[in-house]
Amino acid sequence: MANPPEAGASPQVATRKSYGGKDNEDTERTISVLCRIRPLNSKEIREQSDVIVKVDPNGLAVDVGDGQHFDFDAVVGSDGSQEDVYNQAAKSVVEDFLEGFNGTIFAYGQTGSGKTYTMEGVIDDPEKRGLLPRMVCAIFDFMERSGEHMQFMIQVQCLEIYNEKIRDLLSPDKDNLKVREDKAGGIYVEGASSHYITTELEVQQLLELGASSRATAETFMNQASSRSHSIFVISLEQTNTTDGSRKKSKLFMVDLAGSEMVRKTGAEGATLKEAQHINKSLSALSNVIFSLSEGKASHIPYRDSKLTRILQEAIGGNCRTALIINCSPAKINEPETVSTMRFGKSAKRIKNRAHINKEQSPAELKLLLEDMRRKNKELHSIIAAKDFEIDTLKSVGGGGGGG
Repeated sequence: MANPPEAGASPQVATRKSYGGKDNEDTERTISVLCRIRPLNSKEIREQSDVIVKVDPNGLAVDVGDGQHFDFDAVVGSDGSQEDVYNQAAKSVVEDFLEGFNGTIFAYGQTGSGKTYTMEGVIDDPEKRGLLPRMVCAIFDFMERSGEHMQFMIQVQCLEIYNEKIRDLLSPDKDNLKVREDKAGGIYVEGASSHYITTELEVQQLLELGASSRATAETFMNQASSRSHSIFVISLEQTNTTDGSRKKSKLFMVDLAGSEMVRKTGAEGATLKEAQHINKSLSALSNVIFSLSEGKASHIPYRDSKLTRILQEAIGGNCRTALIINCSPAKINEPETVSTMRFGKSAKRIKNRAHINKEQSPAELKLLLEDMRRKNKELHSIIAAKDFEIDTLKSVGGGGGGG
């Protein structure tokens, strides 16, 4: 599991309460963007790097270097906790997921910026556990609070995109899997294993299994740099046994590999090849984000990479989506920090139109049919009345003409 960020000189923390809110209607909503500033790490402290990131007191903006200003939905400074990030970025997405919406949370930033710590943290530490274990806890709490008339079925998948090939982290022998699209337009990975789970402990065990299978390597920037994008998927089916209605939703949690400058990471050989694939897929993601944020493109290049293909619904589709951009406060990483914030600024302009994935029960369909018949009967009555009115006017008009 990921280690917590290192302590050190850091900008002041500033946070605000959760954004987003709950909205059960089929409406457009922009991608929510939270900016997280980590503390200085040991390398930055050793090199006596200045802190050039300042968090605005209202917790909604940051200033970088000499006058570069960025506004976001929320900002968590280096003193912010894992709970702060969960409450401000993930909580509303989980609540909507439990209402039947698809949801996605993904972490973006340069290598060593704290993405994996944000997403996973220290799973068995209540304070340091990341978004993923907190979200799983919220899901099981919801199920326990639900009435006996509700039945639940949960499946999980854990995938990695490594060197532009999709691998099943829970069945590592399954690699080079293909992305497919079903008849309803849904995107899925063909051949990926799905595991039914009934307890939080089972999820934790699968998380640990997936993390142990994930490709990592040491670079100058990060002792355990993730060399792949990881995607953890929770599928939830809820059935109301009273009326027979059913809701199905998916929650994607994406830990992106860090963007890299090869001259800084010292990547060479196989690690250099990995870096090239990482940067290529992140560039494809940036192109999709830019095309969507402009709102004018006739073609969105989702098929340019496996990553953008899998995330097609999350960016510009039927999904509630939150992006967490992870940044270093150090001057030596200023170019990467500014680039990350520009990425977040573009993503903030993208609008998703999400709806509840609900299958209506026979009783509900019967009520809808009866309502349509009633409205149809009313329309026939209105039409008959108008026809009578027209005939009357014609008759009066005809009589006047004959006088």
